[in-house]
Amino acid sequence: MDKKMTMEARIEAFYRQSGGPHNPRIDKLLQKHLLYGKDHGMPGYRETFADALMDVVLQDPSLLLLFERIQRSRVARSDHSKWEALEQRLERRFQKMEAELQAIQARLDELAGRMESGSMPKIDSLDR
Repeated sequence: MDKKMTMEARIEAFYRQSGGPHNPRIDKLLQKHLLYGKDHGMPGYRETFADALMDVVLQDPSLLLLFERIQRSRVARSDHSKWEALEQRLERRFQKMEAELQAIQARLDELAGRMESGSMPKIDSLDR
């Protein structure tokens, strides 16, 4: 079978060989053909639409270049989102630390005020 056949001609030939479209064995024959047919990828593996598309892309240099650029763009976008997530985590952590620092500063101001007013003993006079 050296000549190229259209898909319609191939389907008609398949039905002629298998006994027609209403043959109950058609599903089993189709599965066998999809798994082991020379025109359907690796033997024993059912080729998916994505597999067939990838074969076309890999065999065409211009499509391969386009595919590589799309993949690079995806990776860059993924890296960018990772950096944004890190930046957000660091920003939240910074805000938390800033709030804690303000609370410590307020407490120190309160203690200094007490010391100045004399309502609290001086640190030097405390037993150590």
